[in-house]
Amino acid sequence: MAVLLETTVGDLVIDLYTEERPRTCLNFLKLCKVKYYNYCLFYNVQRDFMIQTGDPMGTGCGGESIFCQLYGDQARFFEAEKVPIIKHKKKGTVSMVNNGSDQHGSQFLI
Repeated sequence: MAVLLETTVGDLVIDLYTEERPRTCLNFLKLCKVKYYNYCLFYNVQRDFMIQTGDPMGTGCGGESIFCQLYGDQARFFEAEKVPIIKHKKKGTVSMVNNGSDQHGSQFLI
């Protein structure tokens, strides 16, 4: 499965690992569906390394998972899926941003 992100500098096609990361993909797809990522800035851009987005405030300190909208503040983040291990082996790999305690919200990096 893939998602098309339209940006001001061009389109990005993101392939999803729905078998390996079902909860993470569900979160990402649902956030896309409710237009959560619309008008989000790429606030962390490091040349020849990575770009980061997914925080509606554009500060890098915000964002929440779709599960927060469904279950309330106690579900602002969800636990990272670690098995099987997926490594960044090529340019364009997308990952959710870890909040420091192995949990994800809405932010992601490419």
